[in-house]
Amino acid sequence: MIIMYRWGPYIPRCLRPRVCKTSCCGEFELASEGGQYLVLRPTGDGGYEETARGLYARAAQAYADLAFRHRCGRRAS
Repeated sequence: MIIMYRWGPYIPRCLRPRVCKTSCCGEFELASEGGQYLVLRPTGDGGYEETARGLYARAAQAYADLAFRHRCGRRAS
């Protein structure tokens, strides 16, 4: 079963999020911020979008799903 994640604009809730993991080419990042975890992805205009904000288990599962399905454009497949 493929889970679709709802992405929204990243609105910082502290000065600097702590990045815990980054996918192979930086397409997805698992980050923590103010006691919550979330998955970030760059928008291309210097900003970020977020999904799965909340407890570690939820955000870590979303990051794992997204990173596993991701096809890196920087590597030959």
